[in-house]
Amino acid sequence: MHIAGNLSDLNISLWRGTMDCGPSDDVDRWDWAILKDRDAWEAHGRLVEAAGPYLPGSFDRKPRNIAEKLNTSYKTWEFQLYTFGLGPALLYGVLPQPYWLNYCQLVRGFQLLCQHRITTEDLQHAHVLLCNWEKEFETLYYQRHEDRLQFIRPCIHQVNHLAPETLRKGPPICYAQWTMERTIGNLGQEIRQPSNPYANLSQEGLRRCQVNTLLSVLPELDEPPKGLPTGSVDLGDGYALLRKRDRYFRLPDPEHAEVIARFLGEGRVLQRIKKWARLLLPNGQIARSAWRETIKPLDKIRISRNVKIDLDGQIRFGEILYFTQLSVEADADNKDEWQFASVALIQLYSTPDESLLKLSSQTVASCTRLDKFCILDVKKICSVVGMIPHTPTLPSGVTEPRFFMMERPGFDISNLGVPYAGYLDVDVDGGDDIE
Repeated sequence: MHIAGNLSDLNISLWRGTMDCGPSDDVDRWDWAILKDRDAWEAHGRLVEAAGPYLPGSFDRKPRNIAEKLNTSYKTWEFQLYTFGLGPALLYGVLPQPYWLNYCQLVRGFQLLCQHRITTEDLQHAHVLLCNWEKEFETLYYQRHEDRLQFIRPCIHQVNHLAPETLRKGPPICYAQWTMERTIGNLGQEIRQPSNPYANLSQEGLRRCQVNTLLSVLPELDEPPKGLPTGSVDLGDGYALLRKRDRYFRLPDPEHAEVIARFLGEGRVLQRIKKWARLLLPNGQIARSAWRETIKPLDKIRISRNVKIDLDGQIRFGEILYFTQLSVEADADNKDEWQFASVALIQLYSTPDESLLKLSSQTVASCTRLDKFCILDVKKICSVVGMIPHTPTLPSGVTEPRFFMMERPGFDISNLGVPYAGYLDVDVDGGDDIE
């Protein structure tokens, strides 16, 4: 079974109070069972469903209403996005703080180990977080009560082995059950003879290994990657501008003209520009823009215009308004050489609330949208993220509308610079002006 699904089932069963209860125990004494009330559970399910449009399409299947679909084909990927993405923010202020802090350690440790590339530092952090989670889980929930022994499922101890096994086998995402299931399915599709199916399967597996070995030694034998769509602009390093695009040059919007003029430099005439709608990133994601996404109603899109960026060496988050190309000097010493700079106009979010970020082991990065814009080289865009609206009461006591950031499992996740607690203990067609 998927460990993500097993851990999700464990936590949800405890929070809903549906876990088997021993004869000397009483569900009414489970102060962590905050979702056992039907109205609370249904309200929580609506929050999960409402977050769906804010998760980019590159996140694949979005979580459905968990209160309605939990017992009818809720997918393991939905569990992973819910438990290890949405959960910490949606349960903040709902789950009692000791249990919420413990849950956040599990989430952060799991997020770190889901990356395709894991640094030594991340591996150390993940191991400490998961070991602390297991110890505290037994103290908070099990409490050495013999009638709660069923709380301690094998998946609880399994997470402690994930970091050490990563040293021996590599990142868990590379040999997770999704990978195995896909391989089994592919090999099964290649069987052409109904007789001796297992012998045929063995031969197909052997042939797959031989081909993979050959391609690793001689990668030039592999099929070349597909080209970019017609009308796109290859920017190199895996980046490419993708249409839609303005058909005609036009002056920038007045509220953005000052930002563009500042980027061009003093004394430069404000240029007419063509807006671009999309950008292909090296990780395969496609960043979109408010210019085209806001044409559709919220229930018809998966917002993909919020991005993680490298702004002056600091990880920040922003909303892309549009992409464009500006002519700039190619050489400061030669005024006659010019080139196009591919840039994005971005409306910035604030830095995450530091107290909440630290309290949550970096699982709840809660920001506000600023009235501040910047022009950024598109190659400073790292990935597409989700920015989901919520209204938390911060540790400072302030309650206000904010957005919490969520990254796709498997991609490099952000280290936002606060210590972990564990060490302290499709586009709409436009008019004829769009190509």
